[in-house]
Amino acid sequence: MSGWKEILKKEGILEVGDFIIEVSIESECPCKDDSIYPAVLIYDIKNEEVYYLDESFEPVSNFKEALEQVFEWFERYINGEKPLMKRSPKKSAPKEVIHRFMEAIKSLK
Repeated sequence: MSGWKEILKKEGILEVGDFIIEVSIESECPCKDDSIYPAVLIYDIKNEEVYYLDESFEPVSNFKEALEQVFEWFERYINGEKPLMKRSPKKSAPKEVIHRFMEAIKSLK
């Protein structure tokens, strides 16, 4: 396992470039079906803003399964796929922030 994966697995938080990434799990409430999903918050140190990944995560049973999905998405980003980063449900992260995030993630190779 890569060093960055081990850090996320143990701590749930990873600092890379100008960003602090936090992985957790969340449930939608009111709880219809007891499903929980990976949740990824991204704190932009440079601009002092918080974003989240709005990817099509599948329901998970535990934090380990959540991490596996997050690792898959991060591998996509490392290979050039743009993340769906949002500030709010209707407001995407600025292109400049997404670009900086992608450059930071590529350093995890």
